Amino acid sequence: MEIISLTGPDSHRLTMAPGVGSCTLGPRGELRVAPGDHIDWTVFDRFSTPAGSPWPRWFGYEGDDTGWVAWSRNRPIEGFTWTPRTAHDLDAGDARVGDLAVTLRHAPLRLVLPPGRFAAAGDLTLLTPLLPAGADCPPLHFAPDTAPTPAVPCALPPLPALAAATSVTVAVPPLRQPFDCATLLQFPGVRHLVLSGSLTNVGALAALTGLTGLELRYVPDLSDLPPLDGWPGLTRLIVWNADDRAVRRLRAELRRSTREWAYFSVSKPRTAEWFRTEYGLPFAGWPVRSARGAVRAYRAAEASIRDAATEADVEAAVHVFVRAINRLTRIETTEREDTAAAVRLLTVATPLGDLSAAAESWYDAVRMF
Repeated sequence: MEIISLTGPDSHRLTMAPGVGSCTLGPRGELRVAPGDHIDWTVFDRFSTPAGSPWPRWFGYEGDDTGWVAWSRNRPIEGFTWTPRTAHDLDAGDARVGDLAVTLRHAPLRLVLPPGRFAAAGDLTLLTPLLPAGADCPPLHFAPDTAPTPAVPCALPPLPALAAATSVTVAVPPLRQPFDCATLLQFPGVRHLVLSGSLTNVGALAALTGLTGLELRYVPDLSDLPPLDGWPGLTRLIVWNADDRAVRRLRAELRRSTREWAYFSVSKPRTAEWFRTEYGLPFAGWPVRSARGAVRAYRAAEASIRDAATEADVEAAVHVFVRAINRLTRIETTEREDTAAAVRLLTVATPLGDLSAAAESWYDAVRMF
């Protein structure tokens, strides 16, 4: 254990566990700091891995100190995940951060991007990204918040500064609000596209004629996926755990194809029923009877939480779910961990926001296993 002066003299005790290359700071981090605390990032200068590279390699930080940008100019950061709590107008164009990820749910962020990979999650309407003058657009990864109902698609907001992007990834859950692929047309020069989860307007991808790589994972419906011939430069294709009808069609196209592929894999066809009943739930290893009961209880809780108007409504739904698990047989250590994971899934994106932290105590208060 090391004593460090992170927010003041000897303010924190840092444990460097063997094999762990990350460190989290924030109200719930390994190093507890308030969002408004001033952070002395240079306290990490003296730490290194056994191989001699800077430690930590990856940071997770929830708070509003932006000194990590200037610090990284002298001490490169391999990966930095940032969740700001207040509004910022920040120039990180010369930050030496290999992977920068931001999660936005509280306030707007105007950010000049560093040259490394960039990811944004949460409410993307809060983000105004910019590039340094003359800089290329870095690889982009988006994980927009989605609602439980699939009625209205979610979309990327206009991001004009990133219009020249050549590599774009968008990930959403398969069983929630679908992502509108038409909003990808704001990146007309994209060459490598990775999509995961529920999609709509897939046919719009036909306009992205410069694609050389396309990856589609966990997509329940690909019925309007354009024919592969519409992308003459496409040489890399991965379709995995996706619409079984589309998989059969793509396999037929590939058998007829005469182009030279650098790599292709079209595997794990999945039916709509598989997505509804099995995807993403942590009960796959349970005995069949217990798994069926757990899935029924989970779906009932999910429906109740979807209509929740107060935090108490969500808590009540969690209690009903856990009591249903209490009544099942053969609930041991593995099943207990799986049930805790299910509670997190139910409460991480409710109509009232992320309640997963509070749900831990709701779960412990009711479980009898």
